[in-house]
Amino acid sequence: MSQNDALFQELDGYLQSVVEHLAANQRRRLSRQIATGLRKRQQQRIAQQKNPDGSSYEGRKKKTRRTQGGVRFLWKGEIRELRNWHSSKSRSGERMITGFDTGRYGLRSFLRADIYSYLSINVNSVSTTSARKEKMFRKLRTVRFLRIDTSPNSAAVGFSGHAASIAHTHQFGETDKIGRSSVRYPIRELLGLTSTDLDWVADTITDFIQPD
Repeated sequence: MSQNDALFQELDGYLQSVVEHLAANQRRRLSRQIATGLRKRQQQRIAQQKNPDGSSYEGRKKKTRRTQGGVRFLWKGEIRELRNWHSSKSRSGERMITGFDTGRYGLRSFLRADIYSYLSINVNSVSTTSARKEKMFRKLRTVRFLRIDTSPNSAAVGFSGHAASIAHTHQFGETDKIGRSSVRYPIRELLGLTSTDLDWVADTITDFIQPD
């Protein structure tokens, strides 16, 4: 028997005491206290990018982008020049080129269909590899998506709708579609109870039934 299995059995005894000693409205209040506390603990663990067993989430896959030196072209009667340009696509899937516009001093994208002719193209290219640095699941762990559900006899923490689908894919390392490609995600457990979570639940029940 694992440590968590033993703790679950111990919790069963506490929960039986709850049923025997508390009225329905008291049990509902306790359920909400437990669900709210567990959600906070799940949020903290997700923010730390850790699975319930203490291991770290597998990082994002690094992306390699190939950029070209420079390109000059005729666009809507204007001569435009881009530095460090690369091929890209619009949200609707149209082909574009994106780079630093030397005339406007900013990053710009142009539809290839709007380019009348290319005046010069620097074919020298450089490959750069990068990964997004911000933490994963910043939105999923907010109260908007990580919801609680309580009754006199239950306390639940989880996701629903589209958020649940996203969480399920990561929780179990499933395959999902990105554009026309299928991608298998590594297992990143968003939800799960640790031994300290179970201890906290037991202490919360005890404090509620037998306050000092």
